[in-house]
Amino acid sequence: MTYSHRFVFLFAILIVTALLPLAASAAVQTTPMERTFSGKVGNKYRVQMRLRRDGEKITGSYFYERVRQDLALRGEIDAKGNFTLHEYDAAGNPTGIFKGTWKPSDCEGCSEYLIGNWSKPDGLKPQPFRLTVFAVAFRGPLTLVTKSITEKNRKGQPTYEISAEYPQLDGPPSAGVAGFNEVIRNNVIKVIPTYREDFRDGGNGSELDISYGVGLANDDLISVDLIYYFYYGGAGQRNAVSKTINYDLKNGRVLKFDDLFRQGANYEKLLKDYCVHDLKKLYQDDHSMSDESIRLHVDDVVGDEEKWLISKDGLDLIFDSAEIGPSGAGETNVIVPYNIVRQVIKPGGPLAVFFK
Repeated sequence: MTYSHRFVFLFAILIVTALLPLAASAAVQTTPMERTFSGKVGNKYRVQMRLRRDGEKITGSYFYERVRQDLALRGEIDAKGNFTLHEYDAAGNPTGIFKGTWKPSDCEGCSEYLIGNWSKPDGLKPQPFRLTVFAVAFRGPLTLVTKSITEKNRKGQPTYEISAEYPQLDGPPSAGVAGFNEVIRNNVIKVIPTYREDFRDGGNGSELDISYGVGLANDDLISVDLIYYFYYGGAGQRNAVSKTINYDLKNGRVLKFDDLFRQGANYEKLLKDYCVHDLKKLYQDDHSMSDESIRLHVDDVVGDEEKWLISKDGLDLIFDSAEIGPSGAGETNVIVPYNIVRQVIKPGGPLAVFFK
């Protein structure tokens, strides 16, 4: 090889080496993002939306839970998250427009969300929408849909109002599906008579609102947070209480903490130490939250079978507003990454899948 040929060869290597980081960066920036969202259009109609974000393009579909018929979505999004999505029916006819913003997560335990307005194709009859990430990943025909209950007392009595939304599986019948639906429904229905009587004793303006969040839902397990917001007339404040249900669909049973970890493993210490460290940072400017009080709150929650969720990001521990934080402010989440408890996770258990 001549000197000139060697120079050209070396120069080519330098150019390729310099371009490799740029190519890798471009590949990262253009990696498609896929999300499933759930929420309401017009504060009334519950929908589920599946979107694929690829650069400036967005494609996907959505359906109204009452109708269960997919509508196609195609549109664009800018660098700030502002998007326009055009919807089409099965025949390809335009049926509506979503205009809004794809917002990033703004707190621990929170997810991305979509907010904006839906309208007819001509822009008329706008209705607000807000959709949050729905952590469902069913491989088959199963879907998770929302059932609702509303109740108001008769006129002339102390006023109270009950509104409940809870999840149910819809799809091919199985023992696991039937078992999950019964567990969730029973947990919601059994509290209503108790609250109804308490409302009557509590005075005018009492109310109960039940909603839910999903940590994870797939063909093997479902992790659900039932959230009870209640207010008694004259009490002057609203409280929130969570009850989590982690259900093994394959074996048709509610999961317990001990199902996640190796027998004899001191997993509670790992979880408690992480929660204390995380909460100290969160409440570092709140002088009423001493190290001792934080530790006491953590001791109450870690090990409570009704205060944890399985999520793709980690084990989600839930502190009610009555337990920690401002009263009525909702729950506080501490997500413990799975690598923190990796050495104590049960091989072949529900959490082992996160290390494959």
